[in-house]
Amino acid sequence: MRSFAVFFLVACHQDPVAPDAFSGLCSDQVAAAPTYTNMQELFRTNCIVCHASGVELDLAPTVSYANLVGRKPPNYANPMTDEACGTTLVVPGDPDASYLYRKLTLAAPCAGSQMPLGELGASYMLQPCELQLVHDWIAGGALDN
Repeated sequence: MRSFAVFFLVACHQDPVAPDAFSGLCSDQVAAAPTYTNMQELFRTNCIVCHASGVELDLAPTVSYANLVGRKPPNYANPMTDEACGTTLVVPGDPDASYLYRKLTLAAPCAGSQMPLGELGASYMLQPCELQLVHDWIAGGALDN
């Protein structure tokens, strides 16, 4: 019972949009324009349920850009996770060096879990076109537009 309680605390209490749901960011599996406005929509539909005010990585619209670009990943207290191996969340122009992109695309990132997390803490992959949006936004210089 104790391990179940710990496992339950790892997951958010709400579910993001289902992995097969249409997010509005893809048209016939073609990624939306790589703007930060579209990135924020991706966060709204998949991330903000957990990454909101009061947590280590707040992705709310007013602070997300400043919390991501050129910033080191935070360490987490619950569950205790040292994310220092991720070096920098978003490296403008370099998706492969950006920990945000690696957390979304690698089944086993250097720390923690692949994102996003769904019900009971299970990871799920974003749609290919959503991953392409993240890649293209970072590759294009991670502009705040």
